[in-house]
Amino acid sequence: MKSLRRFLIVLTGALVTGASAVVNTPNIVLLFADDLGFADVGYNGCTDFPTPHIDSIARNGVICEQGYVCAPVCAPSRAGLLTGRYPTRFGFEDTPGPFIQSEEVEIGIPLSEKNIAERLKSLGYTTGIIGKWHEGRLPQYQPHRRGFDETFYFTDGWTHYFDQPDPLQKIKRGDDPVDLNGEYTTDAFGREAAAFIKRNKDGPFFLYVPFNAPHVPMEAKPELLERFSSIDSIGRRTLAAMTSSLDTNIGRILQTLETHGLTQNTLVIFLSDNGGKPSVSGKIESGGGAANFSLNLPLNGKKGQLHEGGIHVPFCMQWPARLPAATRYSHPVSSLDLLPTLIAATGAPVSKVWKLDGKNLLPYLTGEQNEAPHETLYWRFLYQWAIRSNDWKLIKPKNQPLELYRISDDPNETCDLIGNYPEIAEKLQSEYDQWNAEMMQPQWSWIPAFGGDVRIPAESPKRQW
Repeated sequence: MKSLRRFLIVLTGALVTGASAVVNTPNIVLLFADDLGFADVGYNGCTDFPTPHIDSIARNGVICEQGYVCAPVCAPSRAGLLTGRYPTRFGFEDTPGPFIQSEEVEIGIPLSEKNIAERLKSLGYTTGIIGKWHEGRLPQYQPHRRGFDETFYFTDGWTHYFDQPDPLQKIKRGDDPVDLNGEYTTDAFGREAAAFIKRNKDGPFFLYVPFNAPHVPMEAKPELLERFSSIDSIGRRTLAAMTSSLDTNIGRILQTLETHGLTQNTLVIFLSDNGGKPSVSGKIESGGGAANFSLNLPLNGKKGQLHEGGIHVPFCMQWPARLPAATRYSHPVSSLDLLPTLIAATGAPVSKVWKLDGKNLLPYLTGEQNEAPHETLYWRFLYQWAIRSNDWKLIKPKNQPLELYRISDDPNETCDLIGNYPEIAEKLQSEYDQWNAEMMQPQWSWIPAFGGDVRIPAESPKRQW
């Protein structure tokens, strides 16, 4: 069956692209960190703890120096990555919250929107998710009903690392809860990901591994806290230990690919869902919105903001059979680009009917095309919006006036040029307004001014958030 599946994919590619089709259809592994800061990986300058396995992806492939995500918080960022479309096109602007626009609203990626797994499954891939979902709790929005053949996941925005006392944060296979018996969740995800690869080594497979690390709560393995005891801040020390666990389990996944001879023809992508959330108080706090002591330096801003620190993330990929090693790509790219890139990697067509906002990055990363894949990128997040067009970025922060940066010269947003170039700001605002007119209003939120005045009580059996 595996060999037949691979033959059908190769045949599809051959029919579309003729003799130039990729003969060996790649396996695909998409690694997604949670709230990892721009400066929390070695290849971006982290010095207080190592990330050798993440760095190996960068070393063996392409570093996207200006890698963006489409939202500054978890759930909408994931919705954009999975669909290749701005999540604001279908009302997924905020993380699942208690306020909805009407009684008919169901929180999740609409069933009309096809995700990466559904599209690759239709091409004969075996698909799996290991980690955080956060794209809807109702049964019809669960990953095993959205194109994923194998699942090991939790639906909430966060879960504990040593046990999951809240039923809504339990790890599940399909609809069935799994007891980890105290196993550290990052280790469990690494173990399950390695097992998925072993089971499906004859391929082709798509494995989506959205780790929950290093999202709060700040819970680390004691032996790793001891390893990083030289870091004075207990918060930063805990972040280091949590990120080290993340890196170790990425290493486990990469080693499993190597063990089974799959490295050469597996496309591995690594990025974070949004920027990190540095601490202001210096104290470890509880709650899903607490700081995680990550760093986005030298970028300005953090998770939840549309300054660079909230949306400009670690972003790299390797595919030894196709992509050059040890290279840097300097033009802006987006998480929206991953779906069309993965489809194109199989040799199958990327249909205009899908109305994707992302672009196939392969010809740009291989040097076949020299121009930038995007002239303009847009963001809208509740009180805030931003537009990046070529060298310029116009941003409307929460409760603040417009700011304008020549981002190509000032990537850290240190010099606001709004007073010097009002005509550029006016042009960019006009472009943003045209784009924004195509977007849907948020269908849910934690803020009634955006999500609507219908509230889902926490004790409701229809609780969706």
